Amino acid sequence: MAPGPSLAPAPAPGPGGPHHHFNGMRQVKDFIQTLIQYGGYNEMADILVNLTSLATEMGRLVSEGYVLTVLAPNDEAMAKLTTDQLSEPGAPEQIIYYHIIPEYQTEESMYNAVRRFGKVSYDTLRLPHKVLAQEADGSVRFGHSDGSAYLFDPDIYTDGRISVQGIDGVLFPPEEKAKEEKKTIKVATVKPRRVAAATVVAGEFLVGKWKVSVR
Repeated sequence: MAPGPSLAPAPAPGPGGPHHHFNGMRQVKDFIQTLIQYGGYNEMADILVNLTSLATEMGRLVSEGYVLTVLAPNDEAMAKLTTDQLSEPGAPEQIIYYHIIPEYQTEESMYNAVRRFGKVSYDTLRLPHKVLAQEADGSVRFGHSDGSAYLFDPDIYTDGRISVQGIDGVLFPPEEKAKEEKKTIKVATVKPRRVAAATVVAGEFLVGKWKVSVR
């Protein structure tokens, strides 16, 4: 998992050495709390915490010194996922892996890169797949043609180790998107999950086994 896009890498800290320690779990909890409070990203938070172990895995990576950029689809985009896309074992993990870039990028760094180079390919945690970024309508557009998504809510969370950028679509590798278009797909009815109806107790969200403070 080598950090860095194919073009125009942004300066970022490298993996921590023996004298560096980062509390990755705390930082992951902070960004999930921010997603919930920001609004419109409950489905993403639910997948990270309740439906998979990705939050724990991300915390481990950050504790080891890695930096991550999360392209977070909003709830409207997540509601368009189909039954077939979610039903296969490991499917939620694979979807989210494709939305995590193993480097630290902000709206400014990504926009500057696509303005300078036109198109930039970023590595993702779903190896060997990359995600394409390019300038469009004064913003950054990810993906290809009708399977693309715009940078919709920039810099939802940035702490120097984790960056969260809200997007308005769910991304898939081009070859996977082509396969999906050949199938007859039944659209899933997506009901609000636990995070969408999160319980507030004494100023804190209860998100699965995680307790997230609300300021």
